[in-house]
Amino acid sequence: MVTVTECKITIPTYREPSPEEMAMFAENRVHQRTSGNPYPNHIVLEVDRKHKEDKEYTCIRLENEYLRIEILPELGGRIYSALDKTTGYDFFYKQHVIKPALIGCLGSWISGGLEFNWPFHHRASTFMPVDYCTERQTDGSVIVWLSEHDPIQRMKGMVGIVLKPGEAKFETRMKLCNRTPVTNSFLWWENAAVPVNKDYQIFYPKDVSYVNFHYKRSVTTYPIATNALGVFNGIRYDGETDISMHKNTGQPTSYFCAPSEYDFFGGFDHGKGCGVVHIANHHTAPGKKMFTWAYNQLSDSWENALTDTDGAYAELMAGSYSDNQPDFAWIEPYETKEFSQHWYPIGNIGIPSYANLNGAVHWDSDGLVIQTTRDITANVTAVSNEKETLIQAVAFKAGIPQHFNIPFRGVGSSVSVISENTEVISYTEKKRELYNIPDTTEDMPNLKEVKSAQELYLEGVHIWQYRDPAVLPNSYWTEALKRDPEHIDSLNAMADFCYKQNEFDKALAYAKRAENVICKYNKHPQSGKTYFNLGLIYLAMDNTDKAYNYFYQASWNMDYYSAAMTNIAAIDGTRNDYNNMLYHSRNALRYNSGNPIAPVYAAIAEVHLSSTDSAVDIIESILNTDPLNHLARYVYLKLGRLSSAMFYGALKSDMSQTCLDVSFNLKACGETEWANDILSGVVNKSPIIYYILGDYETAESIKLNSSFPFRTEEYKLLKSITNTCPMLPTAQYYLGCLEYANGKYKCAAEHFEKAIRLKPDFYAPYRNLAVAFYSHLNRRDEVLPLLKKALFLNPKNRQLVYETAYTAAKLGVAPIDRIAFIKENIGDSIRDDTCLELARAYNQNGSFDEAVKLLDSHTFVPCEGGEHAVAEQYMFAYHAVGRKLLSDGKYAEAAEAFEKAQILPQNLGAGLWNECKLVPHQFYLAECLEKIGEHEQADKIYDHILELEIDYFSNMHLPELPYYQAMAYTAKGGFLKGRALIDKYQKKWHNEINKADAGYFGTTPFFISYCDNAKQARQAYYSYLLGFAYRFMKNPKESALMFNTASELDKSNLWYQLEAE
Repeated sequence: MVTVTECKITIPTYREPSPEEMAMFAENRVHQRTSGNPYPNHIVLEVDRKHKEDKEYTCIRLENEYLRIEILPELGGRIYSALDKTTGYDFFYKQHVIKPALIGCLGSWISGGLEFNWPFHHRASTFMPVDYCTERQTDGSVIVWLSEHDPIQRMKGMVGIVLKPGEAKFETRMKLCNRTPVTNSFLWWENAAVPVNKDYQIFYPKDVSYVNFHYKRSVTTYPIATNALGVFNGIRYDGETDISMHKNTGQPTSYFCAPSEYDFFGGFDHGKGCGVVHIANHHTAPGKKMFTWAYNQLSDSWENALTDTDGAYAELMAGSYSDNQPDFAWIEPYETKEFSQHWYPIGNIGIPSYANLNGAVHWDSDGLVIQTTRDITANVTAVSNEKETLIQAVAFKAGIPQHFNIPFRGVGSSVSVISENTEVISYTEKKRELYNIPDTTEDMPNLKEVKSAQELYLEGVHIWQYRDPAVLPNSYWTEALKRDPEHIDSLNAMADFCYKQNEFDKALAYAKRAENVICKYNKHPQSGKTYFNLGLIYLAMDNTDKAYNYFYQASWNMDYYSAAMTNIAAIDGTRNDYNNMLYHSRNALRYNSGNPIAPVYAAIAEVHLSSTDSAVDIIESILNTDPLNHLARYVYLKLGRLSSAMFYGALKSDMSQTCLDVSFNLKACGETEWANDILSGVVNKSPIIYYILGDYETAESIKLNSSFPFRTEEYKLLKSITNTCPMLPTAQYYLGCLEYANGKYKCAAEHFEKAIRLKPDFYAPYRNLAVAFYSHLNRRDEVLPLLKKALFLNPKNRQLVYETAYTAAKLGVAPIDRIAFIKENIGDSIRDDTCLELARAYNQNGSFDEAVKLLDSHTFVPCEGGEHAVAEQYMFAYHAVGRKLLSDGKYAEAAEAFEKAQILPQNLGAGLWNECKLVPHQFYLAECLEKIGEHEQADKIYDHILELEIDYFSNMHLPELPYYQAMAYTAKGGFLKGRALIDKYQKKWHNEINKADAGYFGTTPFFISYCDNAKQARQAYYSYLLGFAYRFMKNPKESALMFNTASELDKSNLWYQLEAE
């Protein structure tokens, strides 16, 4: 029997700081190697380690004879714990404290349990409440449904946690629904934290002979890794290393397994004799990944950041429609994808040789072990060394391993378990393919180097699909159209892009050009894409007659039939043509039964046709499939079958945003009264809701308590309001935010300026105007006065203090003035990022002791990917001291400084992702050792530097590594080798310095809205590298010129400044 209980549990919790009020336009922020731009959402920028308190959480507890699963819907719907009742083992890592750290898309993230991630990894709502309900099936199983409209694109993600009676496994049943009219990319990764130690082993199927890193940038053999294929993510293995053993990975990394013909993977603790198995169809769920913080200072820092006493964990991640990160698939308008994954614990069977939904098999020379996931009586047949053994009527107990004295004899050995005339387990040992290692991926060529329009188009699609944080897809498509003005795919892509940016005139121009091309010889193209685009564009421009015609033309092709019919039905509704509304909405379901909008439109049509019973039947059918379809639930309310309390009570996620989604669906089909009614019932209405309801006074006066505006409907609403009522400053501000997020920077600035003129004491438009002037409008001399005005109006805003300090450094304000500003404005405490800006100012001022003193006195909890920023300030201070002592001939003291630069105090919360970050300090330490006669020790350092591999990862962390290796060669008498290396990279750096970027030159893990000019950043970067090349070639004049150029172009970079001095 399965029981489900909703209860309250108390967990010690570190308080989450309040989210930042201002909009974050972090256009080139990278998050999990894709875009981390958080707009339209508020973000959390810091952690609070001073306030820990017991907090009560809603817990849904699912339990049967074998498993107890606890789910926390208020924390992203994650599975909090999963207990194997047979062994008493928590097969997921169970946290005994809620300790958010800055890893999530919007800041806060916690470790532990099972996290569900879509449409990208560490999803935006991972630390937000989700909607939930429970459902009991006729077979006695229970499903806990967890659902939300994702905060970035408003697609609906829903997972059901399914527990059946008599089974020692549970299922995660997914329904991913694109409830929008545009195609979007997505991935699905389940992220299970597992408790690890040096006895823990990760297992992939035996046919897996290699593993990849993120973006398939590195590859190494598996399970035994060596350096034969090059360094894996900067990790140099000490001979043959079994990387399946957790203890053998010394620094943080990810292992994505190669394609496998099997459905399982997992982890096993040899010390405890327990583990976990994951099962999913490898055709649709190819992703099998392990991430570890490993065993070094960085892992210690993150353990301290995420837990108090629960120790280390690793992550077993299972990807559907994705086998890497980033790796995205497509989901079409109104499409629903349904699929499942499964998890179950294993006892002391060892590493499974094979596993499926019915059980796991371990087979070695000591014998055969089988554990099933339910009680069965079965015959076991094993073939080993051509000898067949039959054991009849074995009584398997779920979760209990059964041992058989049948030794494994290698390839050809097989085992079969048959219960009730059904083969429930079947495994045959096959010969493994060992030499199938693929090449790693390479960077795409610069768009000016691409040969064809088609290749440019495909590269743009890749950028869009993978949500690239630095490169803009439209750059590739516009370049393609320069090469071939009639390139149909690029025309359609640009129409899509401009439509999403609310640039309807431009979108129409591209779509009409596409229509002219495809209709040159006939009016019936193979795809309805172009016609569907035209329908959407005309609909956005309120030309419903043309939209209707184009949607109908799109419906001639199956690829857009359902989407087109859905929109046709909506237009029918606006015309009160309910017979056709019913007809077209039913047609929309012919080829897409999972369409979430069309059946509700059919029910609405039935209501207007006085067929209430039919409407009820339709809605109940929808809710049987998706009990958290809120559009259907609201119609059910209007049919008198659901109370308002029940409807709104189920909206645990952002009520304002969910109801806006539903309201806009209702308004689209002509149900304006219902569209407004649903908004009237919202608790804590957002300003946009008040604007829709006509209460402009309240909309203008309340704080934004929900997302910033971003939808097409919101754009049109704010455009209309600011045209008819131009004296509303907050409406101007919101429209400016939306325009800025869509890349219309000049237009956005005009709205911010209007908001300032209308309300001079409104601080936020000043700040947003500063962002626009700095990042895109080339008016940087006005940035600091605007920020200081905003800070004057809101003197306690810590983000404004940080942004003012940050931009002051970028704009070359003297460090002594920045020090004074920060000290004057930090108040009682200083935020991590502001503390780093103060340390930067001390370092640039030559006040290295003050920088170290400051950093030693502050406890940091940096964001993921930002650890180096903390370490950098500390290492730089000692490095700069060492360089000065070295130039003064104080070699022993200099050596001590360079050694200190390599030792990071634990309070920094930092660590290194790649050891090459230490090379500059190591090289100069070697120079000091040579000066004091310790040549053997110096040689060891030079040898270490030369052992490092120049690759994608070293280039990410220390692009000047070729210089230090050339110098190491020279120090060891190999000048010609050094010269050859420098010649190679000097040519490369010269070739790169003047290339044009199709977006931003670089990315940042931080929520920084101020974007550097790509050309300027590129020239600074490569000038710096060329400075090293000329230094090696003993050309001090050119070297100084390059270093000075770099320092002038990027005034905040400490290393550029140091080498220029």
